[in-house]
Amino acid sequence: MKCMDEKMYSLMHRDEPVCAITIDTVSGAIIRVSRPVNPELLPLGGCIDSAALKKWWQHRAVPIGQGKIQRILEQLGITTPQEYLVRNLGLSLTDHYWIKPLDMELGWGDINLFTNDFRDPVGDMQLGQDVNEILELPANAFSPSSSVQGELKKKWIIADGKRCLVKGNHGSNSQESLNEIVATLLHKKQSKQPFVSYSTMRFDNTQPIYCVCESFTSDELELIPAIDIVDSRKKNNAVSYYEHFIAVCVAHGMEEGTVRSFLEYQILTDFILTNTDRHLNNFGVLRNTKTLEFVSMAPIFDSGNSMFWQNPRLPERDDLTRIDVNSFRRKEMQLLEYVTDKSAVDLHQLPSCDELREIYEKDPLIPCVDSILLGYRKKIDLLTSFHE
Repeated sequence: MKCMDEKMYSLMHRDEPVCAITIDTVSGAIIRVSRPVNPELLPLGGCIDSAALKKWWQHRAVPIGQGKIQRILEQLGITTPQEYLVRNLGLSLTDHYWIKPLDMELGWGDINLFTNDFRDPVGDMQLGQDVNEILELPANAFSPSSSVQGELKKKWIIADGKRCLVKGNHGSNSQESLNEIVATLLHKKQSKQPFVSYSTMRFDNTQPIYCVCESFTSDELELIPAIDIVDSRKKNNAVSYYEHFIAVCVAHGMEEGTVRSFLEYQILTDFILTNTDRHLNNFGVLRNTKTLEFVSMAPIFDSGNSMFWQNPRLPERDDLTRIDVNSFRRKEMQLLEYVTDKSAVDLHQLPSCDELREIYEKDPLIPCVDSILLGYRKKIDLLTSFHE
């Protein structure tokens, strides 16, 4: 068993120091936090106290259950995802936080992933390369794979100078990737709220279909996930998390009507797609990294866990009014109670079943396409009744 080895770092936001932290370099965990020198720059998800900051750091690391990450880290001799995060200085393509070793002269311009090229060998292993082929990581080469979130295996690439995220699937078929194509088509037809556009890709013909999208963050904009927003201020027990999220956004200068209209559109389109996984890390706000201004709601992203992907036979035997979701409420139908503007979605501007069938037929391994499309029609009928 490795012994604990402490090292001092400065938690940074771009080139501004936030606070000094002491990290156990073996486990990668923060063990001490000093008084912040710039408290306004603390991550929203870790601004309440030192315990919140430690939790924020822990959740920043790639989940141990993501794809093959546990096997990969073991192969590389890395003990925990947080240790891997430390090796990459906590860098992310989501925001502008990082950790600076106190004994090194480094600046944001030297190491950030938005303007500096990078390689992602761990991502290569996640999406097909033999785990046994890469025995060590290149020295002094930082990668975004230590902080990429979610359960699906993922890989960041640079294509034509743009940062793009490639996502895989659970199991042997490509339905989750193709669900993102379906969601893209729906949002394009609606043209009412910002959304991330996904397309399909394959590295070679022996691999399944993946989906890829361009990053919506940049050297000027960072994502603040909803979970960090609701955790940044104490919630009154009489107030729902839904209303609390809106209130915090308004306190940061956003228009209440803008936030509500986005959330209601997202609820309705998720209902049509039967997206059961709109948890508080799967949406958020874009923030100007220099002024800290809340600029807008982040475009809708990550709709892969939809269209009955875990239970494609469900539409054949259930009435679809009791579906569980991971969101502000536990039941899908309960989320509709938040919708006050039923015209937020135009039911006459939805993809046809023929269009969806053409998408799913890209992968013959997807089961029960007829049942999936039956469920899609049933959900539209339910929403039509809701509108009436």
